[in-house]
Amino acid sequence: MKENSLKHLILRAEALMQTNWLHAIQLLESATQLYPSNPRAYTSLGEFYLKRGLYSQAIENLQTALKLQPDNNELKYMIANCFFAKGDHKMAVIYYDQIKGPWHDVRYNKALAMAFMDKPEESVAIIRELLSEVDHNPFIYFLMIEQLFKMRDFDSAEHYIQMAEQKTGFHSHLSILKAILYSRKAIWLKAYDAYEMADKANQIINVDQLYSFAYCAEKLGLFDKAIALYYRTLKENPYYESCYEELVRLLIQKGELDKAEELLNKARTKLSSLNPMLKLLRSRLTKERDLS
Repeated sequence: MKENSLKHLILRAEALMQTNWLHAIQLLESATQLYPSNPRAYTSLGEFYLKRGLYSQAIENLQTALKLQPDNNELKYMIANCFFAKGDHKMAVIYYDQIKGPWHDVRYNKALAMAFMDKPEESVAIIRELLSEVDHNPFIYFLMIEQLFKMRDFDSAEHYIQMAEQKTGFHSHLSILKAILYSRKAIWLKAYDAYEMADKANQIINVDQLYSFAYCAEKLGLFDKAIALYYRTLKENPYYESCYEELVRLLIQKGELDKAEELLNKARTKLSSLNPMLKLLRSRLTKERDLS
């Protein structure tokens, strides 16, 4: 009888969640008071707080449910995810580690938590084991490659990029990672091609990636493309000092002195002051004008 009454209360609360969530909370809180020894009441209230993004309240209720049901791995997983969402990755790992027979999502989340804790070696060890069982999920490869970048193990990163391409096919983010790898190795053509593919699939808006894309184009002698990409970079971030330097230098090199001067004026407006390199480029621009 009590079980049916609790079930009815929970169903009523679930029906109210979209239209009157405060009333839904009141119903679930009353359920915890009426049935203090039943973990379902606390679990339902914790899940509701979790869905609303109220992680501290979710943790409190889910931990109470866990005390009543200490072997419940799903509860441990939800608590861990709440701590993860709060940015407390250390506590998240503590709860992930309590889960017996951790499934793939648990291990991936733990690897991600390790990454956020700046422990790339531990993260890579978990992912490597995970990839021996699940080799078709691109996001697992992304995490692996990013951690290998942190470790500056570029050869291993290249190996996993190639493996990911074979197992998961094309993905714009994988193409970005490939471009970053080859730009760090100064293999400009491969880096440029990878950026180009990523940009066609999903236009790049990250300013560091756009700047690197432009730099690759410049290194290959594709100056018009480089100029266009540097302008795109400044459109996304008009305070990107290094981008002003490269773009002004290229414009002077191509003899587009008016555009170079216009850009220097913009840099002086956007930046607190011209840095030594931009001042040097302004002097060079003046000399070029005198010669012409």
